[in-house]
Amino acid sequence: MNRIAYWLARIRDSFWFVPAVLIALALALAEALVAVDLSAGWDWLPLLGVGPDGARGLLAAIATSMLSAAATMFSITIAVLALTSSAYGPRLVQNFMADRGNQLVLAVLVSSSLYSLMVLRRIRSGSEAFVPELAVTVGLALALVGVCVLIYFIHHISAGIQIANLAGGVRRELAGRLADQYPATADARRRPADSWPSGGVAREALADADGYVTSVALDDLVSAATRHEGRVDVLVHPGTFVCRGDVIALVTVEADAEHDDAERERATAEERLEQLCRATVGRVSIGDQRTPYQDVEHLARQLVDVAARSLSPGVNDPYTALNAIDALSAAIAPTAARPDPHPVLVDDDGVARTRASSRAWIELVVDTIDTLRGYASTQPVVGERLLDCAGRLLRRTTDLERRAALLAAADRVVEGADTSALLPHDLERLKAARNALERRTS
Repeated sequence: MNRIAYWLARIRDSFWFVPAVLIALALALAEALVAVDLSAGWDWLPLLGVGPDGARGLLAAIATSMLSAAATMFSITIAVLALTSSAYGPRLVQNFMADRGNQLVLAVLVSSSLYSLMVLRRIRSGSEAFVPELAVTVGLALALVGVCVLIYFIHHISAGIQIANLAGGVRRELAGRLADQYPATADARRRPADSWPSGGVAREALADADGYVTSVALDDLVSAATRHEGRVDVLVHPGTFVCRGDVIALVTVEADAEHDDAERERATAEERLEQLCRATVGRVSIGDQRTPYQDVEHLARQLVDVAARSLSPGVNDPYTALNAIDALSAAIAPTAARPDPHPVLVDDDGVARTRASSRAWIELVVDTIDTLRGYASTQPVVGERLLDCAGRLLRRTTDLERRAALLAAADRVVEGADTSALLPHDLERLKAARNALERRTS
C-alpha cells in the first residue's frame, strides 16, 4: 500500500466522508432542479398543486424533521459507542465509525434537510410568484427516503451490537488483511533476507513524531530508493510505538570511492542520503492510534479484547469468549499453510531497494493464544476452545517451526490452568484435549 492508497482508505472510512459527498450532491441537485423549474415556468408540472405558502410549510417541515431525525440518530450512535466501548473494548469504536450503513443514514438525513432549505429560499410570493414544483416534489421523495433509512438504522444498529455480528465483521476484515500480508502466491518483487547487500554510506532515519506507526508505504520507498540510488532498511512495522527521535530506518547509498573527484562524489552521496532520509520519514506514517489498514495485530486484538472482557469477574460470560475465539480461528486458519513473505523488495531491475520489518505469522498466533490463556485459567471450556484453535492451525501447516510453537502454546494453556479453582475432571479434559492434538495431526 502506498501513501495515496492509505490516505484514501482513511478518508473513505471516516464518519464524515459519505455525508460530505451526499451534501454536495444535494446542493447541486437543488440548484439544478430549481433551474429546470425556472426555465419551464413554475406551473409546468402540477404535481403537488400547492401555492407558495404551502410549499414553504412543506419544505420547512421536511428540513426540521430530517435534522431532528439526524440528531436522534447521532444520539443513538453515541450511546451505542459508549456501550460497545465499555462492554467489548474501545478498539471496536472505529468499526462503528467506519460502518457504511451508519454513514449513509446520517448522509441521507442531513443532505435531505439541506436540500429542502436550498429549495425553500427560491420560493417567491406576490406578483412574481414562483414555486419550483419539481424540486419540491423531489424534496418530498427525499423525506420518504429519510423515513425509510431511519427505520433501517434502528434495525442496523440493533443488529450491529450483537456479539455474533460484531465478531463476524472483525473476522472478515482480519481474514482479508491476513490474506494481503501472507499471500498465497509469492510476490515476484520480494527476495530472501540473505539477498540484502552490505556496504555503502549509511545514516539513521529518525521519527519526526510520537505515536504508533500506522502505515509504511513500501512501494513508495522502493521508488524513492531507486530514484536516489540507495537502500532503505525499515526497522519498524505498523503497530510499533515510536518516540520522536527513535530510529525507524537505516538509509544507505553507494559512493564510488575510485571516482576521479572523490570530494565531489562524497558530497553527492551525502546529498542523496539526506534526500532519501527525508523521503523515508515522509513515507512512514505515525498517528495517535493504531489503524487496521496494515496492522493485523490491531484487528486480532479487537477479538482478544472481546474475549478478555467477557471473562472478567464483573461479566463472566465464557460463551462470548468462545465466539471471539472461533472468529479468530476462522480468520487465521486460511493463512496457516502460507509462508511468511520475503523481507527484501527489489526494483524493476532486480536491485534490492527496501527491507521491510514485519511480524512472523507464528508470532501473531502464539501471542494471541498466550494472551487469552491468562484469562482462561479458571474456565476449562475456554481452555479447550483455545486448544481446538491450535489444533485447527496444526492440521493446516507443515512448517516444523510453526508446529513446535503451536504445541508449546498448547502446553502453556494446560500448564496455566488454575489447579486450585478447577476440578480434577476439568484438568483431565484439558490434558486429554492437549494429547489429542498430536494424534490428530501426526
